[in-house]
Amino acid sequence: MYSNAEYDGAVPWPAAGSLLSGVGTVLLLRYLRRHRGKPGANWFLLVLVAQALWCLSYGVSLFVDDPTLRVALEMLTWIGIVWTGVPFLAFGLEYTGRGSLVRTPWFGALLTVPAITTVLVVTNPLHEIVWNNFRIDPIFGAATVAYDLNAWAFFAISLGMVAAPSGTLLRFDTVVSYGPLYRTEALAVGLSTLPPGIAVLAWLLKIEPIPPQLTLAAVMFLPHVALDAYAFVGGGMFTYSPSVRRRADQSAVDALENPFLAVGTDERIVDCNPAAESLFDVAASDVLGDPLEEVTGSTLDRLSEMVVVPDTVGGTRRELAVSTSELRDGSGRIVGHTVLLQDSTEQRRREQRLEILNRVLRHNLRNDLTAARGYVSIAADRADGDLASMLARVHDDVEGVLELSEKARAFERAIESASQSPDSFSALAALRSVAAELEAEAEGRVDVSVPADLSIRSNRELFELAFENLIENGLTHNDADDPCVTIGLERITDDRKAVFTVRDNGPGSPDHELAVLERGEETALQHGSGLGLWIVSWSVTALGGDLEFDTDADGTSVTVRCSVVEPESEEMAEMAGMAEMAGMAGMAEMT
Repeated sequence: MYSNAEYDGAVPWPAAGSLLSGVGTVLLLRYLRRHRGKPGANWFLLVLVAQALWCLSYGVSLFVDDPTLRVALEMLTWIGIVWTGVPFLAFGLEYTGRGSLVRTPWFGALLTVPAITTVLVVTNPLHEIVWNNFRIDPIFGAATVAYDLNAWAFFAISLGMVAAPSGTLLRFDTVVSYGPLYRTEALAVGLSTLPPGIAVLAWLLKIEPIPPQLTLAAVMFLPHVALDAYAFVGGGMFTYSPSVRRRADQSAVDALENPFLAVGTDERIVDCNPAAESLFDVAASDVLGDPLEEVTGSTLDRLSEMVVVPDTVGGTRRELAVSTSELRDGSGRIVGHTVLLQDSTEQRRREQRLEILNRVLRHNLRNDLTAARGYVSIAADRADGDLASMLARVHDDVEGVLELSEKARAFERAIESASQSPDSFSALAALRSVAAELEAEAEGRVDVSVPADLSIRSNRELFELAFENLIENGLTHNDADDPCVTIGLERITDDRKAVFTVRDNGPGSPDHELAVLERGEETALQHGSGLGLWIVSWSVTALGGDLEFDTDADGTSVTVRCSVVEPESEEMAEMAGMAEMAGMAGMAEMT
């Protein structure tokens, strides 16, 4: 038995708690208005409006003894109650990136329940569908009321009691799916629904010792508002909406040009992007849930074992490279697989054409040119005058084409060896070997000044090929009286890359030659004079390095960053390299 005598204060505590909750909700609503238009924000603002109406109208009503006015305030309280649950679910759907569900007819049907309830509550004195036997029954000094709830009232409140926890579960899913970026904020908002939800449940079920005429839900909105304020004000929950990441994930799959399928552990399709729909001539809505084998003609095991998959679309044979990967949940358990198919038809055909052209050029053309060079040389020896001069030029041109062929072949051999494990070798020995060979073939000298104990772990063929072409370029295109190319070690980087400098005293590389390398392709109007610099660029890139050219009137300086220095030689190489660079700088000043 409860009586007014149990309360001795001037203001009933249920009214004070309800009004504080209402004021806190209004302040939170005012702060969050700036986020209007963000995913879920508008729905959450509607929830706050309903929550404020609920708390403030209930708090004020506890001071009102007039039956007519008290009924009107109870109606406002009920309108606030029925407009919190379903909008809260809509907020959860939009905030977590599932906003498309809010725009379905099914969700529209859910929204009709609070709308109809609002009309029924306002007109309840006429039909008493929501409640009957309304009476003022004071407790704790407050003008509490008692009445009997009818079926529609239980239905409307039960729907809200289901919708609100569902919105909470969506945010817990966010915690699992997106990790620490949204974890504390999502937990705070999820937990904030528990106090008022438990209070409403206790009121509906008339759980003792709470008086049946007293609803504590409005009071329990105090911790609710505090947790929401932490999440949305302190944590900036609307600043980092998970809907962006969810949409980014889905958009990335949809935008893939390659067919993509996701299957569960039972190998039934759970996702299918537009490219896969086009490839297999199906609609995603028709194949979701179907076995993978029915759509692709193969099981997951056979797909993962196959390198290519033949397919026929529009009468054209296509080959698809297949890549499968496991999908795991937060605990590391396999929950499915992804299947990515890449059309390799054109690539394989291009490789086949290049292979044939390369074989024809390397063998047939090279053999024919070698024979032609021999005949031209014989003819030049037997001719005289202008004819001999012209034949000599033809001989030189043929010789140049054969040299290009040899360069291409040398690069091909080096690239083929790049797949092998790298070797450790002396940088000084490798560079001196290249220098000696070129000094014997071309006019000029090559000075190699790198530490004797500098050990390089890399592909030696590519290393030598790159410097061979740089040295050859510096000597061949050099108009100085004493052509000279100097190679030195500038420094060793923190990631143990060797930085070499190749310097010549020639006229400098033409701008158009370097522009072609920087652009990465040749055009009809701008192209290089040969393969030398291209081979340098390709070789250094294959070694994981890069090039930098510096051309002036005194020659060309090429900085080559490549190769990995062995740890035991790193300190000595760095010291020697610095000393060498200082010596080179002194020589430059003297000259």
